[in-house]
Amino acid sequence: MAEPEEKLLNEFFQKINVEAEEIPDVKLDAAIRKGMQLGNHKRLSFRKKYAVVALAILAIALLIIVPWANQMANPVRAQLPPKSWGQLEVFRPVIANNLTITSALDAGMMKEVNISSAEVDGIKWTVNGIMADRRGIAVLYTIRNNTDQKMQLAGLSLRKTPEDKYHLSGYSGFSTTNAQKVGSPGTTRMYEQIVWDKYQDEIPEELNITLSLFPDALGQVFNNKDIKEMGVKIPLEADYNYFQGDIIDLKESLSIAGQQINMENIYIGPTGIYMRERYDQKNTMRIFNMLSPKLVIGKGEQQEELMWVSGSNIYHNDNMRPDDPIKFEIEGISALDQSKLELMINTETQQILKVPDSNLTISKRMENEEQGILVLDYFIPKEDKESLDYGGFALSDYFEDSSGSGHMMETIKNDYSGYREFNESSKGTTITNFLNVGKEKLPQPLTFWFNSYPNVIKEKASIRIK
Repeated sequence: MAEPEEKLLNEFFQKINVEAEEIPDVKLDAAIRKGMQLGNHKRLSFRKKYAVVALAILAIALLIIVPWANQMANPVRAQLPPKSWGQLEVFRPVIANNLTITSALDAGMMKEVNISSAEVDGIKWTVNGIMADRRGIAVLYTIRNNTDQKMQLAGLSLRKTPEDKYHLSGYSGFSTTNAQKVGSPGTTRMYEQIVWDKYQDEIPEELNITLSLFPDALGQVFNNKDIKEMGVKIPLEADYNYFQGDIIDLKESLSIAGQQINMENIYIGPTGIYMRERYDQKNTMRIFNMLSPKLVIGKGEQQEELMWVSGSNIYHNDNMRPDDPIKFEIEGISALDQSKLELMINTETQQILKVPDSNLTISKRMENEEQGILVLDYFIPKEDKESLDYGGFALSDYFEDSSGSGHMMETIKNDYSGYREFNESSKGTTITNFLNVGKEKLPQPLTFWFNSYPNVIKEKASIRIK
């Protein structure tokens, strides 16, 4: 089937699936019984009788035809028993908790390659399995350290050719259960999930992957000459149906307390589910965070939460359930009204002139600090301990004096512009923030802007993305 027709057919059956799922079985049975009763009423016209019977037949046929037709439209993705992992079975203990990779292996999407590098100073590495789609790539590999020296992993780099200076990787979602054994003498099996630097319209025919290691004894102080690099060339002959994935364009948005949240750039592929939130410019509040965001696959007793992987809104995907519905859920937001985003303080008289609420105050500990150090307390009552999970407030490093001149906060500890301490009491928790506005005498008051604030609005919302 040609790609455009297949896409249209997939969208058509997806729409039918959604509409069919919205009709409960009880209502469907009631409609059929009512049609049969009305069929016995003598005053009904032949045309009405025909319409009722036809509706009942259509409803029954819909329940039978939709699953079959949907499977015919997606023959590659039909539910099948788990496939053999072959030689990649040895990775099961390492990736046991990674749903994306385990389900991809069960579905036969991970390609077994077993391509090794040349040995460098007693160290050799092998790419055992690989899987790629438009947004990311997953790699299973083995490090064989035949020396008695422990090595540290500097990372993987992806290029089209060994000479290419342009990296294809954006950032890594590196994870492994054997992290403490990485680079140790002997054999270590690992996996890595990497996001492409950009959306891939076409997958490269081959990929050059370089593993970089350096001696653990050097700590974090080493030169380029200390780095050992081992490269392999991997053919990516990926199945186009797997690589293509699904691009979702949502027309609806989430709404909480009158604020709109749009989920964009949604892509569902073998390496995960990717999305990005955009807060509507017309919102009357600035949203700092969504509370407890999660993806749920399936319905009823078959529901399963898809865990967050890394980065911004990247979730695991169950590759063995390609036709199950998926919805995005949140339990609220932390946000402030646009008129409350400013914090205005006279640092000389130690007075707060503008603040979102009474929980934020000048700390008494400021009296003992040197000039230029601003100390603020944020109090969280014991009964509101949930707000503690959001870590209090955060200010932008940029601030202005009363003349409108801009300034940047200076470093105070470990090269940071601020730090915080937590103190618990029987009444609640006080988060004390230390900030360095500098020793220069500035026109007062000073105006700061919030980057986050634990003003929690609890309200559940969800949207179906598939």
